[in-house]
Amino acid sequence: MINLVIDGNNIIFRSMFVCGNYGEKGYTFDKQYELDQLMRKVCIDISYIVRHVNPSRVIVSFDSKSWRKDISIDENDGYKANREKSKFLNWDKIYGLMKELGDILDGNGFIVSKIDKAEADDLIGLWVNELLVNQKQHVIVASSDEDIRQLVQCNNNLFSLVLNPYSSGKIKKLFVPKGFEEWLSVDEEGDIFNRFIDVDKEDFRRIDESSTTELIDGNKIALRKIFCGDDGDNVPAIFTWINDKDKTIRITNSKFEKIVESIGAKGYKDLIEKADPIYDQIVNISGKRPPFKMKDRLERQIKLVVLSREIFPKEIVEKFDNSIQEQLKKPNISPQSFNVNSILEGTKYIENKNEASIFKDIDDLTKFI
Repeated sequence: MINLVIDGNNIIFRSMFVCGNYGEKGYTFDKQYELDQLMRKVCIDISYIVRHVNPSRVIVSFDSKSWRKDISIDENDGYKANREKSKFLNWDKIYGLMKELGDILDGNGFIVSKIDKAEADDLIGLWVNELLVNQKQHVIVASSDEDIRQLVQCNNNLFSLVLNPYSSGKIKKLFVPKGFEEWLSVDEEGDIFNRFIDVDKEDFRRIDESSTTELIDGNKIALRKIFCGDDGDNVPAIFTWINDKDKTIRITNSKFEKIVESIGAKGYKDLIEKADPIYDQIVNISGKRPPFKMKDRLERQIKLVVLSREIFPKEIVEKFDNSIQEQLKKPNISPQSFNVNSILEGTKYIENKNEASIFKDIDDLTKFI
């Protein structure tokens, strides 16, 4: 069984850009026709992804205010504090549309996942763990967010993959773990009278053939961000110092590789017990002694970047665990029946338009991009 988990906020913000080159001279999403176009574009993207993957279950996760904003960061103003909302956009109407989208998707058989203080990324991490480890099912996550790729993994020939549906051209990018291609290339055993067909494997082959596949190590993606930071989320590197030329230096990718190779870390769980050798490695690299306890700094970095139920606040995990059994009772969907018309049927957004005419509307609007 293949589950599709869609990063709802990632889809919406991508669609906002495509629809209107938003900002001072573009869409503000203050007018109803701008919101109409956004809703249609989002549903076109979602229905395309669903048909492309052909899953048995679809989950769409949405952001809430992040619990990470409460984590103190001495080096800057805090997690994602560098992100300023555009003053030209009507955020009240955009958030209202997001809520309405969630209601529409819920009515179409999708599982809509949102928990107070949890980001969409957090919920995706919880769902991957639940489906891959507990339910023993495959997962494909649809998102262009690089952070999500830390969830690419294999669990006893069950796979969690990430599909970037926004790669250039018609070829999408599929991020896979070690062992996936080998598993995919092996036909299941059987005889000429009882040939077993793995439907999931056939779907994976179809997706693999229509995508550019990239082999990645999800654990290393998380480790790199712990050491090197993430400017997009305002997460600093584990240590920054001033060199002899009065220039600010940080842990770079090459320095990260040297540290990880030296301490032999395979994942974030290895780091706390290796705090002392990590401290020594940073002293060797920088020529400085960091003015903090390395264990404390590692714990902070892990909380800021790792997508794991072992890291998330207890209340978020409990709310998720208390909700999933009811959500998993939803009947499986029929992917090939989904299109923008079927999703928006009966709403003010569709009227007499078909998918082709909506594509034309959006093409006309985006010629200047």
